[in-house]
Amino acid sequence: MMFHPWFTNVTLHQGKDFTFQKDGASCRTGGYARWWKETHQIRSFEYWPAQSPDLNPIEHIRHALERRIERKRSSIKNLEQLMVALREEWERMDDEFADRLVRSMKRRCEAVIKAKGGATEY
Repeated sequence: MMFHPWFTNVTLHQGKDFTFQKDGASCRTGGYARWWKETHQIRSFEYWPAQSPDLNPIEHIRHALERRIERKRSSIKNLEQLMVALREEWERMDDEFADRLVRSMKRRCEAVIKAKGGATEY
């Protein structure tokens, strides 16, 4: 599940125009990330709350990845093995899982508005 090929497929082959949603973490707002988005002409929102699972589907993907790695924990002995395991599990992630999360964004936004910014079921 790589971002750029997926994004390219959606924008080019489906003819849709998107704005990328990201949180305020420095790895997504720093110089390289900014350069990469500009180079690939990817728009994003100016601000999005960090660590807000109701509005950040990636939090659910990260959690699923953590659960998968936890099951392999006893066989991971060093950083290199961890990196290999992360890459393997990332590649095994079902694209449909991510698609379902993205499709849920309208409901998520509506729930946050209804809760006046408070906690939601997500």
